[in-house]
Parts: sequence; structure tokens; C-alpha cells
Amino acid sequence: MISDNQKRMLNEMQQAISFFEQGNMIEAKEKCEYILSHNPHHPDALHLSGIIVGQIGQLSLGIQLIQKAISLYDQDSSYHSNLAIFLARIGELNKAIQQYKIALSLKPDDPGILNNLGMALYYQKNIRQSLPYFIRALEIKPEYYEARIHLSMAYEALNQIDSAIKCCQYVISQSINRHQVAMAYNQLGNLWLKKAFVPEAIESYKNALNNDNTEHQIWSNYLLTLNYDSDQTPRNIFSAHKEWGEWMSSAIFPVSFHNNMPDMERPIRIGYLSPDFRMHPVSFFIEPLLKHHDNRIIEVYCYSDVQKTDLVTSRLKQYSHIWKNISGHSNDYVSELIQSDGIDILIDLSGHTAKNRLCVFARKPAPIQLSYLGYANTTGLKTMDYRLTDSYSNPENSDHLYSEKLIRIDPCFCCYQPPDIRIEISALPALSNKRITFGAFHNLSKVSQDTLQLWTQLLHVIPDSQLILQSISLSDVKTVYRFQQWFEANEIELNRVEFLGYQSFDTYLKNHHKIDILLDTQPWSGHTIACHGLWMGIPIITLEGAQYAGRMVGSILKTLGMQNWIANTQTDYLKKAIYWSNNREQLAELRTSIRLKLLNSPVCDAVSFTKKIEMTFRQLWMKWCQEIKSSGR
Repeated sequence: MISDNQKRMLNEMQQAISFFEQGNMIEAKEKCEYILSHNPHHPDALHLSGIIVGQIGQLSLGIQLIQKAISLYDQDSSYHSNLAIFLARIGELNKAIQQYKIALSLKPDDPGILNNLGMALYYQKNIRQSLPYFIRALEIKPEYYEARIHLSMAYEALNQIDSAIKCCQYVISQSINRHQVAMAYNQLGNLWLKKAFVPEAIESYKNALNNDNTEHQIWSNYLLTLNYDSDQTPRNIFSAHKEWGEWMSSAIFPVSFHNNMPDMERPIRIGYLSPDFRMHPVSFFIEPLLKHHDNRIIEVYCYSDVQKTDLVTSRLKQYSHIWKNISGHSNDYVSELIQSDGIDILIDLSGHTAKNRLCVFARKPAPIQLSYLGYANTTGLKTMDYRLTDSYSNPENSDHLYSEKLIRIDPCFCCYQPPDIRIEISALPALSNKRITFGAFHNLSKVSQDTLQLWTQLLHVIPDSQLILQSISLSDVKTVYRFQQWFEANEIELNRVEFLGYQSFDTYLKNHHKIDILLDTQPWSGHTIACHGLWMGIPIITLEGAQYAGRMVGSILKTLGMQNWIANTQTDYLKKAIYWSNNREQLAELRTSIRLKLLNSPVCDAVSFTKKIEMTFRQLWMKWCQEIKSSGR
């Protein structure tokens, strides 16, 4: 027989669950606390308390409470499944997968558990292992549209792009939920972009926003993709970013007061926020700063949003800075954390790229906010005060195209750290194979129709030349076939063009041994590609762009004193390719000197560059302090 106390506790638990399902977290938490005050070993109350505190950002406490519930009763699949969700959010993917598998053993046909286990494996990069779980979830519940979108993401990772597209098209045609349709269109946009169908990607993102314009990541995908489109003017791109910034301002109210002590002389507390503290292009340019910051005058906090860490993450963590993992935490939690840490200058390293936290910057958790490095355009945010650039990448007449105030660090906006893989520079291939080989190792989305047409002309005017294209997107057979058709239609024999798909990083670097000259893209130039190529001794021909995105490689070359590799027009681009193709001994000599030229240039002078950055931070800080003091605070 159930005692009166047990009946009362059962009733309290039911009320707690009801409050939770209604979204009333405060009442639900209070009910759980009441139950636990009478019975500290009540597993359901511990479990629900864990979910509640985890959802409001206290992930570690949430995990502890659910683990305690499991230690008392381990036969409820939801306990293990919810524990796995929080473990995955903090990057403990192995432990999360273990808990999902326990949950699945208790409830083998639960589509939610199957889908979540599939996603944990996906984030762990075990893509082929994830597929059966998505497929099984859809066998049980065909209308589980989120799982079908996740299946599309897995197919994309396996470069089975057509199968991925079919998943999205199915959701779009079947679901009546506008949010689900929006997410399907968003994923479809990602797929078109991977196939280098830029106009189709933009149209998909627009359709996504027409169904749900409250999803920040869809906006970011749309804005980023505009930078790839040759038909977009700088003014059009800025207007779109500004529109998003206005929408964000209406949705999120920034912090109106900061407690930071306005002392001009004290050490400045800097916060770098990024999901790319890992093997990623950003790491080659942020590591020199993290390595050389003077901890006597700069206190560095790194807010890492990396879910799957790697060796680069481990190396960056060793630079004696304060490292905080924010993966899986809400934007509100991250904003409050930054405020409580007393960050003076908060730096965004992502812009509108994947997994960005611009919603945090919209809250203005630091008195000074700055955009740098990770994105080739304005953020559009009113709360982003400054943007670091240089005088070549952003000439004086470009300021009106940014919502931020531009701060120019000359001669170059970045500092490059070469790979820690020691690969020697090879002899010029053209000396032995008697032909010039051009290379383009870019994200295929950067290869616009204008760029492709220019490269086609180049192959025509240099008849004995060859072209090697390398991109992960070329792992897709149908994408390769489409590019083959392009070259054939433009009367280029297919034996003159080689297509390479995914390559490991060291293989990618070694492939430079096949290349005589690298070719840059427009309207978005290949900044990281250029730096890696120059380190491997390969010069790159770039066409000077109309805006920052198309001028980054030119900035590098100008800093190295290689202005003669910067073309002003397409005709000039072709002339430079012809000149160097005909002067192979000179090209061979240049190949032996470029790495040393790069290493001895400001582009690789990390100590001097870091001092310039620190001086800039100090000037911005002093300006803020003066404004605060003059305001009478």
C-alpha cells in the first residue's frame, strides 16, 4: 500500500513535470527541490532537476544530478538519453555515445534515441556508423523530418550529395511545419554550395528565411554565400548584412552598463571567442597571437566552442591563457560568463561562418567588441565596435560598407604560422615535364563562373599547360562530371585537367610539388591557400578584387614585395600567367626563395605583429576609459 507521504511526493512530482512541460522552469525546479528536501534520493526529482539546471546553462551540475539519479535507478532510458545530450554538448562524445547505447538497449525502437545516437556519431566524424541509426529511426517513424535532415547531413559528409538533396526535397514536399521546411531549405542551400551552385544556394537560403526568419544560422549562411556571388555588388552585400543587424537589434537588447574599471594603465582583459580553435584555417593566424601575447599587460581568455577537440586545440591550450569551454552552452550563459569574467575587449573570430556566436556579441557582454580574421566582410551588428583590417585590403573609400569602425594594421592584417609538418620544397615541375602546371586548391564555392571562364582562357592561351583542381567537393563524382562537361564545352581536353577530392593535410601540402603556379579566385580570394602555397615555394596569381574578400591575397603579396603577381584586370591576369610560363628559369629561381622571403617578412613576424595588436588594444581601451570618465561615471 502506498503511504500518504508517497502519494504526496507522487503528486508533487507530477506537478513538477507539468510545470516543466509548460516551460515554467522556476516552479518545476521548486517542486523538485521540495521533493528532494524530503527525499534526497528521489531519482525522478534528481533527473528532472538535472535537466532543468542543464537547460539554463549549468551543464556540469545537470550531469552530476542525472548521474546520481542513474546510480539510484538505471533502468529508465530517458535518464541515460538526457545524460548523453549534456555530455555531447560539452564535447564528451565517447561518453555520450555510451549512454545513448545504454538507453537504446532499454528502449530499442525509440526513434529519438536512434536519431540522437546517430548525431553523436556524426559529430564524432564516424559518419558511416551514424547512417544505420538515422535510417532505422525513419523506418519506425517516416514523418520524423529532423532525422531525415540529419540523414542528409550524413550523406553530405560522405559526399553522397544527390542522396542528401533527395532527403531535403522530401521534407520540403511533405512537412507542414514551417520551421522544419526552413531547416530543410537551409541544408539544401549547404548542399548546393558544396556543389558550387552559388545562385541555387542563395535561393534556398532565401526560401528558408521565408519560412522562418528567426533562425540566426540560416541568416549567416545566406550572408556568407553572398560573398561568393560575382553578381553581387559590395553595396548589395552590405545592405543584406545591415538588414540582419537591424533584425538582431530588435530581437536582442544589449547590455547597457559595464562594470569594467576604467583604468588606462592596468592590464587589459582580452577575450577571443571561436569555434575554430582546432585544425582550421583560423588556427594558422590566431596561434601566433596566442603564443606571443605579453601576459604582463594582456590577460587573455579563450572561449572555445569546439565540440570535437584535436591536437591543435591541445597546443593552443598550452599558451598560459585562461581557457574556457563554451561548447553546448546557451548564448545567454556565454554572455553572462563573459560579463562575470570582466572582459574588456571581446574579439569575434568567426563572423557569419559556421557555429558563430554573433548572438552573444549582439548582447554586448564586453564594453569593446571587435571583429577579426574569420570572416571576409562586415558582421552588420550595431554592437560590434571595430574591425581589424589593413590599408590594402580596405582602402580609405571602403569604410561606408561596414557597420564597424575599421582599424587598419599595416602592412598586413594577419600573421601566418606555417604548418608544423616539415616538407621540403621541390624543384620546378616544368623543368622536367616540359609544361606549366597550374593549381587551384580552393573551396569549390569560391570558383565562380567568372573565375572558371578566366582559367579556361588561360588554358587556351598557354596550349601546353595543365590544371590541377583540388577540393573536398570534388570527392562527389557528379560534381567532377559537371566540371568535366564545362571544360569539354569550352574545348579543353580532359587530359589537361586533373580533379582531386579530399586529401589529408600533409598530402595536400605535398601536392604542391606538382604545381608551378597557383591560381587565385574571385570574388573571394584564397587567403589561407595562398599562405600555404607560398610556404611551399609556389607563387600565386591574384586578381585585385573590389572588396576585402577579393583583396586578402593581394595584401599578402604586397607585403612580400611580390606586387607583380597582383593583376589589375583579367587581361593582366592572363599576361602574367603567359610571362611566367615563358620564363621558367626565373620561376625556378623564385621557387627556391619564396619560403625564406615569407618567413622573413612581416607576414610571419609574430612578435612584431602581436605588439602592434596589443598597442591597438591599448589605444582602444584608453579611448573607452576617457569616454567613461568624461561622461562622469
